[in-house]
Amino acid sequence: MSLRGILIVSLAVGVLATLGMYWHQHDIERVMRDGYSTTGKITSAEVVSSRFPFVFDGAWPRYVDENLSIGLQWTGRDGVQHEHKGIAVSTAYAARVTAGNQLKLLTIPIQVVDDNSSLPVVVEDLDDHLSHIRSLSRFMLAGAGVCAVLLLLVIGWQAWSARRSGPGSAAIATASRPIPFTLAMLTAVMLLFGGYMLVNSYVEQSTLKEILDHGDEATADITRAYGEVNKAGEAPSYLVTLAWTDKSGQQQSFGPTHISPAFWRQVTRNGIQTVRQTRIRYLLGRLDARPLIVDDAAEAQYQDSFGVKAGAVFLAFGLILAGVTAFRYRARPSTGS
Repeated sequence: MSLRGILIVSLAVGVLATLGMYWHQHDIERVMRDGYSTTGKITSAEVVSSRFPFVFDGAWPRYVDENLSIGLQWTGRDGVQHEHKGIAVSTAYAARVTAGNQLKLLTIPIQVVDDNSSLPVVVEDLDDHLSHIRSLSRFMLAGAGVCAVLLLLVIGWQAWSARRSGPGSAAIATASRPIPFTLAMLTAVMLLFGGYMLVNSYVEQSTLKEILDHGDEATADITRAYGEVNKAGEAPSYLVTLAWTDKSGQQQSFGPTHISPAFWRQVTRNGIQTVRQTRIRYLLGRLDARPLIVDDAAEAQYQDSFGVKAGAVFLAFGLILAGVTAFRYRARPSTGS
């Protein structure tokens, strides 16, 4: 497959994945808006592989965007017993409903719509799961954007090469020249990851500056504080979820959001949360803007600064690889006649 073909396929996958995540978020918000509250029993759980992120709910495969999915059973207002599998739950919530390799068959609060197409929403996992969906959507959208820019550059470069070579067999030979596939894929990964990290961290950095300059201050409840270990032997990362009343009287929440080990030690003792409130600064009306924990401001500034610098490094390395890929592509002999 040519480089242009790879970029077209990657762009299509990125766009379709972004649209899929958007509609998934839309369905969750619709169930929360139009559904009703009840309780459901956890009946099963399934670890989802990143190689095949699907779970069969009856005869239909369902895409799962988390590492664990659960099955839920409940009795609806219509008196009919409903059951669905493939309900994604966040890593933090998965730790609450499992003990080692054992599943806790808990009864949990859920929000449902009594039809066969709508999945129930785990109320206690709503913020974490939506945060994951939004983050994944931004990543997919950034990837699609990078692929679109690269595709335009490749099309422009090939058109320029064709005009320079003249019409006829030379242009055909140029188009049929094989590409260094491994280099091309590594280039795409570096540009995608670096571009996403750079743009996302820069936006976060700009938002943080706006919060410091124009944000409102409030006392927020720390509704959850927990550590998360991604791999055995690694140091845990620490997260909190926040809830507060803004100056307009509206209840707001945000999280989970990362905190520093130093702030973790301030709000816990021997791993148990002891502090329930903290001062924050926030932007009124900006529900997507991460609030600033005043006593942990240095950590937020460090994260954003590190993200910008690391993203720039990955992006620069990707551009160098792009140059090497183009040189290797031009240097390879054509397969055309």
